Amino acid sequence: MSNLSAHSAAQNNQFSLLRALVTEDPKVINSLDVDERTPLHWTASSGSIDIARFLIDQKAEVDKPDNSGWTPLHIAVSAGHEEIVQELIGAGADVNK
Repeated sequence: MSNLSAHSAAQNNQFSLLRALVTEDPKVINSLDVDERTPLHWTASSGSIDIARFLIDQKAEVDKPDNSGWTPLHIAVSAGHEEIVQELIGAGADVNK
């Protein structure tokens, strides 16, 4: 399966698929799509707190900027996903980036 599948699973809140993809290849956690977004960026957008916690527990990079300079924290704030915002901050996301 491709890295793109991990991004799609995160974007579409498909937790079991994402978990299977990570089990198969842990490197997909911080893989980049064409916009230099990781699965955590897409989770911050789609709003699944369970997936966000899973990705953070699996060592997702919380401060990785995409090609527009947006981190998962920027995206979660913009989308109004307060639980994910708090989770990212708790995981060490830089609020000043």
